Amino acid sequence: MNKKIINWFRNPITRMTAILTSVSIVAVIMIGLLILILNGINHAYVANGTERQQAYCDQLADTLSAMKSNSATDDEIVDYISNHVTASGSSWAFFIKDDTVLFAKNPSTTASLNTLSERTAFFADLEAQDAVLTTTDFEYKNHTYTIGMITDPVHFRNQANLTTYEVYLILVFAVLLLLSIGAITALSSTLARTEHTLTETKDELIERNQDFEKLEELQTSSNTSEPITIRHSGKSSQYKQYKFKFYLNARHAIYINGVLGAMHPHTWEITLHVIKMQQDFIQFTKLEKEIEEFIDQFQDKELNEVPPFDVINPTLENCCDYFKEQLSAILTEEGWLFLMMEMSETPSRSYVISMIDEDN
Repeated sequence: MNKKIINWFRNPITRMTAILTSVSIVAVIMIGLLILILNGINHAYVANGTERQQAYCDQLADTLSAMKSNSATDDEIVDYISNHVTASGSSWAFFIKDDTVLFAKNPSTTASLNTLSERTAFFADLEAQDAVLTTTDFEYKNHTYTIGMITDPVHFRNQANLTTYEVYLILVFAVLLLLSIGAITALSSTLARTEHTLTETKDELIERNQDFEKLEELQTSSNTSEPITIRHSGKSSQYKQYKFKFYLNARHAIYINGVLGAMHPHTWEITLHVIKMQQDFIQFTKLEKEIEEFIDQFQDKELNEVPPFDVINPTLENCCDYFKEQLSAILTEEGWLFLMMEMSETPSRSYVISMIDEDN
């Protein structure tokens, strides 16, 4: 995490905003998935019901066609449909000869639908009902007969006992949502505790550094008898401090007053002062390998030709500033606290950056 992210996370309002935003996003995603799944189930059951209804229409058309072949009258056909085809307020049948509606009655209503006796007007009325419509035609003596059924989609969903599935799905998604909220909250709390621990450790280190500075001042003063008290909170066992050294062989040329100087080599010494917060076994080789892989991109090179120093004057200070930013990300990722960095191009001179004094 860089400084802006850390400072943003330290603010309780922005941290709570992040938690609420994350929870809201998860909730929207969960609800969206639930709606998609329920709609998919609805469509599946309606499609299945439509297929069964069409098969029934085909079977009924075969029966009526056989009756007409046996010289059954239109009235006998209508009586057969009325007596043998199960109908309800949400599912009923109709019978049409050519362009004339011979039978159409919804048992849930008191009035017959035969008032719409013309085929085109009748079908226009059916299509406006947003229901499942299936029809089958058959021919007899130059006449076209149509047997059809119309069903409210809710009828199919009720037959499938969809309410039970809805309850189960809602319960499952509610559990997943609660688990997601718990995970987000736990992660946020963990990050907050880690940041709080790092802050406490840094505060302690700053106090100890101030004490040592005071000790140096008192040691150089010969006219003081003020007692020296070094504070120690007993927390040193919570962390272990280490120093790493790495070497870089590289050449550079410096711009001085706009004039590029001569290219010359250095063996740069890079010293890192770091703290490990965990008590687990420390895998030094993993960290050293990652840092060496970063440094290798500059090894035995002319820094002026390697980004970002192809556009930045590769002075000791600029090199140290850039390396500090890049190495800080590596150390943070591996769970180390970066205290201080020293970089030198000669044994007698080093440039030092202390992260303790920075406002992280």
